[in-house]
Amino acid sequence: MKTKYEDSIFYHINSCARYFHVVFEQFFKELNIGISATEHLALAVIIETGNCCQRDLARIILKDRAGTGKLVNILQNKGLIEIKLTTKNNRPAKILIPTQKGMELNEKIRIIIMPLLSEIRKELDEQTLDKTSETLKHLKNIVEKIMKKNI
Repeated sequence: MKTKYEDSIFYHINSCARYFHVVFEQFFKELNIGISATEHLALAVIIETGNCCQRDLARIILKDRAGTGKLVNILQNKGLIEIKLTTKNNRPAKILIPTQKGMELNEKIRIIIMPLLSEIRKELDEQTLDKTSETLKHLKNIVEKIMKKNI
C-alpha cells in the first residue's frame, strides 16, 4: 500500500538524496582508493573553494560542526589536507588547505567519475538538470519563508 507521503515531492527528494548517498558510498568502497564518497566530497569542496574554513565546509556539505570536525580530522590524518589556524570575520578559524597528495587523489577520482557523469547527462540534458535545480531551490525558499512566518 502506497501512502500519500510516498507520492509527495518531499518523499522523492529524500529518497533521491538517500539513494545517491548509499550508491556513491558503495561505489567508493568498491574503488578501494582509501577514501569514502563523503570524504571525497569534502576534499573536492576544499579544493574548489581555495580558502575554505571548517565552518564553511560544514555549511556547504550539510553536516553539523561535530561531523565536519571528524571528517576534517580523517582527511588530515590521511595526509589529504593541512590545517592553518587563522582569523576569519574576526573569529578563530581553521583554514583547510589541500596537500599535493589530496589534489592528486581528487584528480584521479575526477577521471574515474567523469564518464559516469557523462552517462547521466546523456539521459538528462543540461536544461532539464538546470530547471530541476532551480525548482528545488525555489521550493526550499518557499518552505523556508512559510516556516519562518509560522514558528
